[in-house]
Amino acid sequence: MHTHGNARDTKTDSEPTIFRTVTATEHGRIGELQFRKGNRKLETPILYPVINFLTGTSARGGGVWKYILRNFMQRDTPTLSQVLHFLDFNFTGKYLANWRKKSMREHYLEQNGDYQGVLFLDSGGFKLLYNTGLDLSQFGIHKETEADDILEIQLDFEGDIVASLDYPIPPNLARAEAEQRMEKSFANALSVAQRLSGETDMPYLYVCCHGQSGPDIQGYVNNVFEQIGELLPSFGLAVGSLVPLRGKNDSAVLELLNGVVEAIPAARRDNIPIHAFGVSGILTPILAYMGVDSFDSSSYVQASRSLAYSHPETLKKLKIMEMDAFPCECYVCQSITLDEIQQGFMEEKSYQATSTGKFKSEYYALISLHNFEMETQLLVDMREAIQADDAIEGLTRHIERFQRGRGVRDAIQWLSTKDFELATRLTRTLVQVPMAAEKTTRNPNQLELFPYDTAASPTTLIREDEEPTISLDYTPDDFSVPADYQPPAGMEMLLVIPCAGQKPYSLSRTHTLMAKKLQEAFPEKHQRIHKVTLSGLYGPVPEEFEEEEALVRYDFQLAAQNTAQIQLCATRLSDYLQKYGERYVFAVGYATSRAYREVLAIAEKRCANFVLLPKELKQQRLSEFFRHVHLNALVEEVKENLE
Repeated sequence: MHTHGNARDTKTDSEPTIFRTVTATEHGRIGELQFRKGNRKLETPILYPVINFLTGTSARGGGVWKYILRNFMQRDTPTLSQVLHFLDFNFTGKYLANWRKKSMREHYLEQNGDYQGVLFLDSGGFKLLYNTGLDLSQFGIHKETEADDILEIQLDFEGDIVASLDYPIPPNLARAEAEQRMEKSFANALSVAQRLSGETDMPYLYVCCHGQSGPDIQGYVNNVFEQIGELLPSFGLAVGSLVPLRGKNDSAVLELLNGVVEAIPAARRDNIPIHAFGVSGILTPILAYMGVDSFDSSSYVQASRSLAYSHPETLKKLKIMEMDAFPCECYVCQSITLDEIQQGFMEEKSYQATSTGKFKSEYYALISLHNFEMETQLLVDMREAIQADDAIEGLTRHIERFQRGRGVRDAIQWLSTKDFELATRLTRTLVQVPMAAEKTTRNPNQLELFPYDTAASPTTLIREDEEPTISLDYTPDDFSVPADYQPPAGMEMLLVIPCAGQKPYSLSRTHTLMAKKLQEAFPEKHQRIHKVTLSGLYGPVPEEFEEEEALVRYDFQLAAQNTAQIQLCATRLSDYLQKYGERYVFAVGYATSRAYREVLAIAEKRCANFVLLPKELKQQRLSEFFRHVHLNALVEEVKENLE
């Protein structure tokens, strides 16, 4: 591994390679790029906040985003937005057409002043091309020309940076399908590059890159330089499909990004920035050390939805209603008192100002802005270390601070096998790491870089067995409840809950939580409850079929905008209820996510003996699934009907 602009020492194949650390000059390349609006520049490494521009019919904004947008624009914060996020709101083609009449800066100028920050517009490929089956023709986006249609929206909105439309690759995707998706992503990028080549007053292009391994993505980037490198004097590389790996296989994240770094020709390293989509938090300084220039985060606002406040030292999430004082002196925490925020949230009012004179959405925004400030500070510290030509010491300080944090140890174990200068530096760092007495054969104050295994070499990473491959090619025809199916004898209650990403469903977080809750509430009766999973692709799936190949290997996301698929699932579930309803004493569906809840709501209207819970649901999102108030309501409903 090497960082941009760093020449590798020449060694024989049998000798370890020693890598130089990144310097301020080498890591300042994106700061020299001139974007299409004036002289806006970026320092690296940088974290973009992910924001939603199109939350309503006007630039006045809606809910929490109104306050977040105002803050970032007044501070000229570089921001990232994907051009299809309007799909999360009640939008029509007519509204989008009105938005496209002016640039984003022109729309927001009157509301937020003259915004001079860099605007990065992602294509929205994850939302469009993962496997949702969305029909966006009403928005002028057609399957045959989707890459060109998305680019036209990006150009209308006049972003400084645009990313090519890409096909995400979920973990463990079948190889043939992964190769096909990489080919399509590359074709889209080449088409965009050809469109932008030779034109004036055009946005700066980030070519989206994908792969299933380091060598894989390295070959992809080699092709980028062979074909796109001749069209554009400078462009960026944006690495996708990292989010599903984050926290589960962080070493794979490093391997992919290192493959991108390795593939950049030496003559081009000073003008090719790298962006890591969806990566934020304590992993970013490590990736910045490797040569990644920018990242983006939406976790700052996601955490605020559950009133989670980032501690300035540990970044652990604190419940703001349980805090006694702000442990932070950032500009956000200095602008308001904790008492005022807590008072605002204690009131029952919704969609109207609280007794403090502010809406609750403004308090959510303040928590979001604080959280983002804490994430940003990690990269500010690393940037200062790079500018002082002290990157390795900056990274060492970061590791000492977060060595037990999610992903840090896995990432450092991987990095230390590639960068022996760093590994040597870390072995001189005295950090107490508890180890079992029988395994303590080294200095107990030495940082434990690798899982201890006396039978393994010190560079061996202990990994879990790989999961089975998945496929995005399954269709609704690949599974349906057999015509001769009969529910198991003794099952008196039907419980329908949504599917999960982990397969079989019973191993997922949502299903294990539900099973535990019912077992605790009904230790002798829970076996009389028949679980049927609502698959977004197949409809009802009785638990007896969960381990069939078509149920274990498929991957599909049911989008709220996919009305055709919602109707298909609702019809199949209604048919199941009508055919087998009399077999059950009671039938209930439990869902909190919008799309699955809509399926269950349709079934409830069609089938008189079917009840949808939770009845009182203010926000339709997955996080509500885990709320005790909702789960307890389900338990009470079961108690009344399962005697």
